[in-house]
Amino acid sequence: MEHFEPTQEGAPRPASLKHRAYQHIRRQLIDGSLGEGAHLSPVELGKEIGVSHIPVREAITQLVSEGLVVQIARQGAFVRRIRRRELLELIDLRGMLEAAAVVKAARRIKPAELENLQDYLGALEALVDRFRAGRDEDMVPLMGEWMLADLAFHMLLLRVAGNRQVVKVIADKQIMIQMFRHRTDAPEAWNRPLSTYYRDNYELHRDIAEAVGRRDGAAARRAMAAHMTHARANMLARFDWLRRQKNAGDPLARDFPESMRQLVQEVQQRFIKEPPGK
Repeated sequence: MEHFEPTQEGAPRPASLKHRAYQHIRRQLIDGSLGEGAHLSPVELGKEIGVSHIPVREAITQLVSEGLVVQIARQGAFVRRIRRRELLELIDLRGMLEAAAVVKAARRIKPAELENLQDYLGALEALVDRFRAGRDEDMVPLMGEWMLADLAFHMLLLRVAGNRQVVKVIADKQIMIQMFRHRTDAPEAWNRPLSTYYRDNYELHRDIAEAVGRRDGAAARRAMAAHMTHARANMLARFDWLRRQKNAGDPLARDFPESMRQLVQEVQQRFIKEPPGK
């Protein structure tokens, strides 16, 4: 039952209007619907959500305090552009959390979970062959498939490690990263073929899965650290390229469709909600 609180006029109103507006805007930040630099109009957002502009303004104020939105005098509120240093800090945070989690996962993983991990690894391997044989117009959907299998691989290990708060932190900290990661730019933008990039990426995932399968926590940590070093270099290169690239009409520089963003969120939420060991 929805809780109501009295207004000055004595008529009840939902106490959750601000929360409703906050969650709506936050979802759009996560899924990329509101990209970097986007203007947040309380009036327009209020119409979209079905509330007045007042709870929207309150929600925006909260997002400003969280560092996701900036308020510029006489101009309004805008989605904050992530700085390179902030991205670097977020990548390093993820690396530290996942390196610690994979050691626990190697000790705790059950046969059924290991089988699921191998399934995700097999999906990545199959995609490497498709990248090698694909044409440019095929790349964007393949990148989307890779993203989902890759995300499921990592979220499974995090969940198996048994710390749901770490799983939630990893998911939440993707908010600012995904503000630019939803752009499907290609590694050849910095002179590296897609097939080579994804082959190397697959091999790093394979090393992690093999170490976890042997229940070798130390080897799993080393493999995860190597993967994160690779991911760090890639994401920084991607960030730099996006800041430089001008040809927004290129098929490999378009945003993922809304359906793909929703799938990404569904994968994350599934692993957050499922208890460890399920």
